[in-house]
Amino acid sequence: MKKEAKTEEIYRVALKTFAEYGFRKTTIEDIAAALGIANSTLYLYAENKKILYHKAVAWGFGVWQSRVKTALAEAHEPIMKLTVISRKAYEYLAEDKTLRKILEKDPELFPFFPSKDPFSDINNESLAMLKEILSEGVNTGVFEIPDVDATADFMFSVYVLFIQQTYIVSEGDRTGHIFENAIKLIIRGLIKHE
Repeated sequence: MKKEAKTEEIYRVALKTFAEYGFRKTTIEDIAAALGIANSTLYLYAENKKILYHKAVAWGFGVWQSRVKTALAEAHEPIMKLTVISRKAYEYLAEDKTLRKILEKDPELFPFFPSKDPFSDINNESLAMLKEILSEGVNTGVFEIPDVDATADFMFSVYVLFIQQTYIVSEGDRTGHIFENAIKLIIRGLIKHE
């Protein structure tokens, strides 16, 4: 447990340092100094700066996903689950200023096209959560969806677009209002009509 806590601390501090200076200007020395450790100790966790950056961002995305999962555990029916997963995943960056700064400086980390996604494993897990909710809605007769996979892909693409517009391009409030309306429209479109 001690090693895991130390690893998380390293990723947290590395992420904060990368957010402050950007990938290019940040050095291993900057991160080691912020941690109060020797450079050589930092190399035990990552072979070089690029790998440390990737691991730190992956850790940050993992924390984001964990927060969504925690909120999702409180919801008990498909419409509520879909609303919770959409809102919590979207709103998280309003709270996590460090990860938001990372995405502002490096929008390639959250690309619109899945084929260029450096964190496809994490995003595929998020997509699987969405598919599970949609499938549950279909199986319980709440949603009417001809193709769950295509619907999930569409919804995830819309989500990525809103993340980019709100937090990377910084169109904040206006985009947030549009996002709320988009959730309502999508859910209404999914609900099975008798």
